[in-house]
Amino acid sequence: MELSILQVSMALVPILIAIVIYGTMVSDWTSVIWATIRMVVQLIAIGYALNIIFGLNHPLWVILVILLMSLGAGWIAMRPIKQFNRPKLPVMVSVIVSGAINLIWILAFVLQPDPWFEPSVLIPITGMVMANSMNAVSLCAERFWSERKQGNSVDESSLAALTAAMIPQINALLAVGLVSLPGMMTGQILSGVSPLIAVRYQIVIMSMVLSTAAFGSFIYLRWYRNETDQKN
Repeated sequence: MELSILQVSMALVPILIAIVIYGTMVSDWTSVIWATIRMVVQLIAIGYALNIIFGLNHPLWVILVILLMSLGAGWIAMRPIKQFNRPKLPVMVSVIVSGAINLIWILAFVLQPDPWFEPSVLIPITGMVMANSMNAVSLCAERFWSERKQGNSVDESSLAALTAAMIPQINALLAVGLVSLPGMMTGQILSGVSPLIAVRYQIVIMSMVLSTAAFGSFIYLRWYRNETDQKN
């Protein structure tokens, strides 16, 4: 089922309502507009780029894309803690390391693509891993420093931060198959893949989503736990 430009444009219409709601209630009319523009431009750009990279099928280009995706995820994850004036390096390290651990495991022991740098496998999986790591670490860091700002201890702040970071991931696992059919599974079914095969891939992805969030949050919180222990 191929979508026309008109159909895609019609899908963007509800965003206009979202802009009005967000702008009216938060008095911020630019964030959603800017995010939408970036989303469209970035997806079109990556669509053309992936066409070229898939055609080249060379490990150097695949590694370059993965590196850019990882750095981009780390950079975006830093955004919520700017208000606290805290070091950004722990966020970047937590996102990339947690994502890399899960990515290596999935590729080496689960998917086992041949060749190992198969761009149609490696790039989409990297995107899912790094996006989830980014969101979890971002939530974790913001909640941790919000709690610390209120005078809570490191232990109390860490508990609150980890709980907040894991809520979306746990909810996703509870809802999948009952409330929602996630993107990868839906895409495979729409492309004609058997639902039973799509389910297998989705189980792999959901496991990866939860573990990436837990690893990234743990790494970030442990960074400051070690820092506190050294001071004491």
